[in-house]
Amino acid sequence: MRGNKLGKKDKKQKEALNKSSVVEETQIQEEPAKKKKFKKPQIPKYLDKPNWTLTGLAAAGMILTAYLSLIHWFGQKPLLCNEGSTCSIVQGSRWGTFLLLPTAFWGFLTYTALAFIGFKIRNRASHWKAAWTVSLIGFAYSIYLVSISIFVIKATCIYCLASFSIMTIIFIVMTSQRSWLPNLNFASWARQAAIVAVIIIGGMHLHYSGIFYSGAGPEKPYLQGLVAHLVKEDAKMYGAFW
Repeated sequence: MRGNKLGKKDKKQKEALNKSSVVEETQIQEEPAKKKKFKKPQIPKYLDKPNWTLTGLAAAGMILTAYLSLIHWFGQKPLLCNEGSTCSIVQGSRWGTFLLLPTAFWGFLTYTALAFIGFKIRNRASHWKAAWTVSLIGFAYSIYLVSISIFVIKATCIYCLASFSIMTIIFIVMTSQRSWLPNLNFASWARQAAIVAVIIIGGMHLHYSGIFYSGAGPEKPYLQGLVAHLVKEDAKMYGAFW
């Protein structure tokens, strides 16, 4: 009887030792697995310096559009944009102004907003969302104006194409910087911003169509350019009646 008790006791001790060894082995196996886990790098909430790429591009756009706005207000023609040229025709068309202000001035305000965002706003989320939305609207409006000049006015303006190029680059840069917000649902945000852009551009198109302001109604750009040229040359019409 005593031998049986000792045998059972030894058996229990062996089972306890086996269990402890199994626990130790599982702990040893789990330790390397824990070591393999890498923590995702934390992206700072704030920028440590201005977004110089955005600020520099926006500053270039401000200089260009400020020049065109001042030229318009002083009644002058931009360089390389002589009277009767395709550039002059585009600048003198109804798309050359919006709400009685030169279109270039609205571009200047857009670039100024982007420069302010790039230099002043340091919160990453606010910075990117604001800059991307403004650049999307500016990019969409630039596409609209370039399409109008090519397919409707049938003339191009080097200054308009230059502004279009700057805005396109800004939009590409801001789109590439969306990695600043890895947790952002970009597709959902893009849809919302696109709806806002469509509403704004659609309203502008209705304005240019004469829906809101009859003075901005359809015109014949080339005919308008010819009239301006004849007025400048002080041309006189001679005719005879019998």
